[in-house]
Amino acid sequence: MRGCGRSSTGERVARTVKRRAVAACAVLAVLGCAGSRASRDTVVYASGADLESANPLVTVHPMARQVQRFALFVTLARLDSALAPQPYLARRWEWSEDRATLTLLLYDGLRWHDGAPTTARDVVFTLQAARDPATGFARAAELSGMERITALDDSTVSIRFRDPPPSFPLILCDLPIVPAHLLAEVPRARFRQHAFATAPTGNGP
Repeated sequence: MRGCGRSSTGERVARTVKRRAVAACAVLAVLGCAGSRASRDTVVYASGADLESANPLVTVHPMARQVQRFALFVTLARLDSALAPQPYLARRWEWSEDRATLTLLLYDGLRWHDGAPTTARDVVFTLQAARDPATGFARAAELSGMERITALDDSTVSIRFRDPPPSFPLILCDLPIVPAHLLAEVPRARFRQHAFATAPTGNGP
């Protein structure tokens, strides 16, 4: 009986090794095919499930949100390893003396992938759309304290709060900015059905 046990275990190990070898060969074959077709500046990414949407204003799926934040678009700020907000699209920001107004000064050299510049208008549009109940943004409540959002010029955004927030709003580190020139005329209740959801124009890495 002991001999049979060892034989059975050995067979299982052999089958496992064989399966792993076949899987490795398959991966190498796929990479080889991809490498022969794709240029060096192309990244091929495989997900375990379809992405919910490319539009961050209507997305709750965590994998889709990761792709949006780190590949397709940029956020106003991002968190460092200590979870402290750091400049990103907003290269710096200032609080008013009463800490009720946050002024964000944007990097002015970023363009959407169709060539249009990313401006303060895009930021205002994104935040206002995210606050609109018709959009259905899952974290709209985190923006409810914003009383007024204004583009002072192409690279400056002013956010006035009803009450001074205790710290920099972390939602600004998580909500990607979307292009106003492509979405401003789309009814917000139709964002999920619009072509942008599957064929987006981004401005990210």
